[in-house]
Amino acid sequence: MDLIRNKYYIIRTGDFATNANKKLIYILLSLLLCLHDGIENNNIEYLAIMTYSSIIWSVVEIVLNVQRVRIIKPMKMYWNNSSLVIDKYMGICLQGAQEGGAVTIIGLYFGDRMYSSFYKLIYHVLIGYMVWNMAGKETNNKVLSKRQINTPGSLALMSGATIFNTWILINYPQHFYREMGMFLSMVYISGIWTVVSYYKDFRRVEVQLYQHRCNLGREYVRKLDTFLDAFFILGYDVVFEIGMAYITFYNIVLMLHSQVIATIHNIPIYK
Repeated sequence: MDLIRNKYYIIRTGDFATNANKKLIYILLSLLLCLHDGIENNNIEYLAIMTYSSIIWSVVEIVLNVQRVRIIKPMKMYWNNSSLVIDKYMGICLQGAQEGGAVTIIGLYFGDRMYSSFYKLIYHVLIGYMVWNMAGKETNNKVLSKRQINTPGSLALMSGATIFNTWILINYPQHFYREMGMFLSMVYISGIWTVVSYYKDFRRVEVQLYQHRCNLGREYVRKLDTFLDAFFILGYDVVFEIGMAYITFYNIVLMLHSQVIATIHNIPIYK
């Protein structure tokens, strides 16, 4: 696989990318998890992580849309057998809150509680509902989102995130087990989501091979994608663009939050 010259795309069908109701459900669920953890541990750590993650991901989504790296159909809200098209940037912020904040909190919440049999059960009930909900949907061929995963900007961003996270783990090893729990939680649930989505044809891949022809210059030819193409492209998405990216949110938020606490209380950062 030529990561630099070929073009690799992830394509979404189905209505999840454009269904505002479903995104609101996940946001409300994550707020309940924030509330529960806040009561249990008497702090606002989860709420801070969700807020910062939502803002960061919303900014990323705006940049991707402006540069047309991610092309998404208008988002709709459904109510009483009618639908309402949401403003483009309101939809982007809603997507940022769900894909950034809500997903981060779900991964962190169950990662923090991965040794509890009770929370493992709740976690798998959530996963079971997710699978059941997707399995009952009709497959369609309408493309609602198409994103190239190996643009220079995307590769640079993921490389920077990987280096940053490695630096954090080297300098602050006390966070290793918590981050590893969150990482495994994210990869586990998103891996199941991705496998079901792929077999239901809600998520596809596309590969365009680079060819250089003397008279025509650069040219891209779409190839028939294989199972291996899907495995590597979607696997990259799960491990790096989900697992590694959300660990980055955690590290950025914890560093900012620790800086604020250190300033107020004059205590060492990351203690």
